[in-house]
This record gives sequence, structure tokens and C-alpha cells, in this order.
Amino acid sequence: MDHTQRLAGEVEQRVADARAILHACIRKQETSGIGSLAEIIIEAAKNSEFLTERLRRMTLELEPDPVKYRAYEKELVKIHDISVNYSGQILSVQFPALVPHRKAPYTDFLYKPLYIALQQWCRGRMTNHEEIPRFCRATVCFIHCYDKELPLARVRDNDNIEEKHVLDVISNFFLKSDSGIYVDTYHETRLQEADRTYLYVMPQERFSEWILQNQRVQEYIEK
Repeated sequence: MDHTQRLAGEVEQRVADARAILHACIRKQETSGIGSLAEIIIEAAKNSEFLTERLRRMTLELEPDPVKYRAYEKELVKIHDISVNYSGQILSVQFPALVPHRKAPYTDFLYKPLYIALQQWCRGRMTNHEEIPRFCRATVCFIHCYDKELPLARVRDNDNIEEKHVLDVISNFFLKSDSGIYVDTYHETRLQEADRTYLYVMPQERFSEWILQNQRVQEYIEK
């Protein structure tokens, strides 16, 4: 209980911080430039992510009923709009967010819901006596879709994308290992209507066929 009380205290402080940021944002909108406003918005986003993570922990600690907690997990997946499908030896996962930068200080906002979504999908397959794919040697394809209405400067180099945590999550359910001996990765960037990430996991021998089947006209990106 002491730990929960400490978490509650941290949440209360962050809520107060968020309220102060909101008031500052309103004032800055009226009196200052875009630069200052952008900094305030970034601080607000960081506070929001911190609060989300702390509230998830409190939910786990304070909800003793496993049925209610599983219901919460299902709602969490719906809120984040994560979908999982398996067809033709290819597992596909999509979610309406970009994979974080590899130096991002906080990434649980994405990986926790992703883990829960894959866990629930596997449970559902087991209940329905359906196959849960297991890949010995796999290729994991990352399709990074950026909102084309936003600045192109947002588009990151592939080596600045935190793929390790995503591979860790996928490996828990579907891979023999996430070692480079067993897994190849492929990255592709697209401009679309909104930020979104698509993941495709397949046997390595299916990759060349998949590339040919998914050839398309892509909007050219200049940086």
C-alpha cells in the first residue's frame, strides 16, 4: 500500500504540473510565439505519458479482480486501435503511432499496449484451437507511415528507430530468438494520411515474394 500511496502522490503532483502547463499554454497562445508554445506542448505530452504509465501501475496494484483487469486490458487495446492478423504464413500488426526514437526516455506508452494486444490475440487463438505462428528464422518488416501534412523533418533515419523493444515484444510470442542469427529486419518509409506503423513477420524465404507482391508507387521523400 505504501508503494501505491507513493504512486498516487506522484500522479497528484503530475496532474498539478499538467494544470500549470495548461494555464501557461493559454497565456503563451495570447502573448508569445510558436517556439515557446511548442516547448510547452512538449512538456504537456511528457506529463501525459508519465501519468499514463503511473495510472496503469496503480490499476494493476489496486484492482484485485482478474476478470475486471482483463476487461481493462481489452479496453486498452481498443483505445490504442491495435490490430493483429495472420494469413499465408505472414503475421501483420498495425497501430496508429510511430515507433519511438531509440533515445526516447519513455516508451512504455506503446510497448505495454502492444504486448497486451499480442497476448490477447494468442489467448484467443488458443481458445479457438487456431494456429499460433512460431518462426525459427524470420524477417520482420517495419513500415513507417508519416502524416504527409506534417513537416518532412519528422521523418527519421532508420537507425534512429527503436526496433529492439518491438523485437523483444514480438519475440516473446512468435520468434525462436531475436538474435541476428535468426531475424532479419527491413524498414520502409511512406507518406500517408496519418501516422501509423505496420509490422509484418514472415519466414525468411517468404520475404522476396512479399516484396514483389507489395510493390507500389510511393510518394518521394526529400530531406
